[in-house]
Amino acid sequence: MTVPASIIKLTRQVGAVLTSRRAVAAAPVVAVSLVVGVAVLSNRPDPAKVETLEEAGPPALRLVSTSQGVGDVIDEQAKTKATAKAKQKAAAATDTSKKSTTTEAATPVDTAAPTTAPPATTSPPPKPQGTAPETSTNLIGPVPPEPWPQGCCAPLTNMGFDSPYGEGGSAVAVKVSNATQADPQTGLNRADLIYEEPSHDIGSVSRFLAVFHSRNVDKVGAVRSARTSDPPLLLPLGRPVLAYAGANPKTQWIVDVRQGQGWFQQARENHSGASAFIRQNSTEHGLFVSRNRLQDEFGGVTSPPKQQFSFLKEGQTNAGSQPASRVDLQVAGTKSGFIWDDNSRMWLRFQYGRPHVNNENGAQIGRSSVIVLTTRYQGSFADYRSLEAVTFPMAGESSASGQAWVLTGNTVTQGTWRRNSDGSLFDLKDTNGNPIGLQPGPVYVGLVSAPPTIT
Repeated sequence: MTVPASIIKLTRQVGAVLTSRRAVAAAPVVAVSLVVGVAVLSNRPDPAKVETLEEAGPPALRLVSTSQGVGDVIDEQAKTKATAKAKQKAAAATDTSKKSTTTEAATPVDTAAPTTAPPATTSPPPKPQGTAPETSTNLIGPVPPEPWPQGCCAPLTNMGFDSPYGEGGSAVAVKVSNATQADPQTGLNRADLIYEEPSHDIGSVSRFLAVFHSRNVDKVGAVRSARTSDPPLLLPLGRPVLAYAGANPKTQWIVDVRQGQGWFQQARENHSGASAFIRQNSTEHGLFVSRNRLQDEFGGVTSPPKQQFSFLKEGQTNAGSQPASRVDLQVAGTKSGFIWDDNSRMWLRFQYGRPHVNNENGAQIGRSSVIVLTTRYQGSFADYRSLEAVTFPMAGESSASGQAWVLTGNTVTQGTWRRNSDGSLFDLKDTNGNPIGLQPGPVYVGLVSAPPTIT
């Protein structure tokens, strides 16, 4: 059944008039409601053709993911009615079977709102068993991770500097491809902070938002396009540089608006900051960027980063932490993980069944802390087929929240995360409400839709 062109045109017009980020974030729901009124049996788009929105109309279905999994959300009211009807039938059958017996008191229905209060026991929760572990045994490479500079106190690592710009250097955030064609990446191992987030649909590869500050690193890549989920991760940093390959018109509109509001300074190929980009070839994974050139050009209008997480003091550990040696997780369609290494005192990253290394020297990517956060995945207003991880409060919500697993040192602490606004830090607390801190060093944050597996 073909969707009339007038309906598609109307859905695009609805998305175009929405002006605030929270309003436009609801646009997929509006578009889907209009489309479902005439057709709900449209085929899914080819995942290999979801880079832009211009060549196709909005899909008939909207993918939504929670910590319980992924489903097609078409008509929540119909689903609720069906559930209620099934319960009525079950109740009627029970009444019939009990005609000759003594009537029992009905079980009261608990209508209270779910609580987030800590459990009565102080025993640590069991380790999650979610993402299927990688079965390859070749997950630790021959070249260990590079040691991190000793000293204090870089805001993103609480360790020292070897960057020529020192503590006064700007935070530079780069969108880095995680497609197989771009692996191994260049310079990713020296990022102070790495976010891994969805880039397209639930089965597609992830993408990195890598933040550089304290390390001596210049060439970074391969550079890819921005996503609507990036600005809320950048605002808490202060005013960083955002380097990316480009964006579709709606995402670019958001980037322009947020830059105008002082959230960050954008830099992209063939536009502002173009001299910092190096194109090695014409493929989509052939673009790289010079961190030093970005710093030289935008250092006067950007700033050093603000601290993003709390750090533990020497000898201190998190309350309720348990020993851990490995974590397997999945961001969108990319399975990856980390293994604890006693020699380097770091978590060594692997993906695609092999060690995840730096392209220039083969050093495996190492992190002092690995943070795994469950988030809602929803279609971006800029491209309904591209998922974004919701780390910010949506319209009508006072906060965004989810489950959290914090691996720091050779331990894991389970708890929750919460953000009350776009500019809020991730508030990490264990199951008893105690703050969760990190050992000093570089940090990884994985934004997942299902729990990891930790051993």
